[in-house]
Amino acid sequence: MKFSVTKEKLLEGLQQVQNVVSTRTTLPILSNVLLQAAEDEIHLTTTDLDVGVRGSCEAHVDKTGATTLPARRLFNIVRELPSSEIQVDVDGKNAASIRSGQSFFKILGLPEDEFPPLPKFEGAKVVTIRQKDLRDGLRKTSYAISTDETRYVLNGVLFSFKDNKLTLVATDGRRLAMAEIELEFPRSHEADLI
Repeated sequence: MKFSVTKEKLLEGLQQVQNVVSTRTTLPILSNVLLQAAEDEIHLTTTDLDVGVRGSCEAHVDKTGATTLPARRLFNIVRELPSSEIQVDVDGKNAASIRSGQSFFKILGLPEDEFPPLPKFEGAKVVTIRQKDLRDGLRKTSYAISTDETRYVLNGVLFSFKDNKLTLVATDGRRLAMAEIELEFPRSHEADLI
């Protein structure tokens, strides 16, 4: 696998996925980010087996392929590199050579086939929400989520898609928080999810 990408685009892609990476895990692969180079973009995937995140960034791909690299280490290296083009070259033993200007780093990764696959959502209904709107809605409701593990049904946020709006609701049994986001989606996509 071989590709080149701007520092800003790779950093943005890593920021999208790195918060799911577990710092203390019994499975070393869960500390890694799966990098998949295909056509003109890099797909980045992380998981802690409960939550999985997939993102992507534009790149110039010379050779397609995939590997996994330690996510935090890769993020820290990319963050400290000078603002310029970054070249990544991964050999057959999952050793990544990272070059940018006068800087050179070598990171050992793990094979992509050890990375746990994210679930496939065949026939899933998709509703597009602007990131800012979702973030604001979650910020307005997440403080009321219960932390009591015995009341697991209260440990999340209710997403209610009805009448062309998304209503977010959270409670811990004492507090109740609600936020509404105007959306357009087909009536067949109406649902309540926690």
